[in-house]
Amino acid sequence: MDDLTLSGNLHVIEKDVIAIMDSAAETGLQLNQAKCEIIMEDFSLNASSTTFKQFVRVEKEEMTLLGAPVDKGTAQDTAISRKIEQLDSAMKHLTLLTRTTLWCC
Repeated sequence: MDDLTLSGNLHVIEKDVIAIMDSAAETGLQLNQAKCEIIMEDFSLNASSTTFKQFVRVEKEEMTLLGAPVDKGTAQDTAISRKIEQLDSAMKHLTLLTRTTLWCC
């Protein structure tokens, strides 16, 4: 298992995360908390929780799932900008190609 997304009530998600952590010995699945993200609009709602302490905090408008922006906002703008940069780079590389004509009988 590589990616998992949980969505819903913060307290329910916290219980689910704790259950996943507690069952690591049985399942062999261990969360890499330094790579886990908690996505919220208001992080003050999570201030007292220690469960998500090591999780990366991501603002809702910056949210992506598997690299794709989920909502309008910063994430969408960033994804579009990156795509434009990639296309510009590809166009510049195409101009470096030399034209070769092959004649066949």
